[in-house]
Amino acid sequence: MLNAIGSKVDLSDKDLVYNHLVADLLENETVLKMKEFPHHGDTTCFQHCLNVSYYNYKLCRFFSLNERAGARAGLLHDLFLYDWHTYKPAKGERLHGFTHAGAALKNVRENFYVSDLEADIIEKHMFPLNITALPKYRETLVIVLVDKYCGLLETVIPRFQKVGRGIKKLGAKARKAPQE
Repeated sequence: MLNAIGSKVDLSDKDLVYNHLVADLLENETVLKMKEFPHHGDTTCFQHCLNVSYYNYKLCRFFSLNERAGARAGLLHDLFLYDWHTYKPAKGERLHGFTHAGAALKNVRENFYVSDLEADIIEKHMFPLNITALPKYRETLVIVLVDKYCGLLETVIPRFQKVGRGIKKLGAKARKAPQE
């Protein structure tokens, strides 16, 4: 079952409109390679892109924007295919946060046809970190927000869960301690 963070919807359900928009991408060998790379916390690059894709789709649909472009570009926006945690930039090369959107767009164009709108979404999803990559479309602004939101959830929620488990263990130990 495929689902986005915080959602119980099975995104592999063939009857979903979302699935019809991205089914070919979800089965693509290059896209599936993203499962091999960690991204935020315990989240893989593939899962992060699935999260962003689904919520992009939902927001674009809500605001009557191009939901197809939002869903597809969301699934492809981080198709850079390397572990950015261990990647060492060459001398003079900028850090991952500044370069990965361009690397992803290059990989996407080598493997898929993308519209100008989808290319803008992928290339400029790191605004405002990349201050010169000004979003041209409203759909690009959606991914800017959704990408940051999903990244935050993927990073913070597991840490809160670990803290919660630690507190539960302490509480259990305190209840088991002999009374004096």
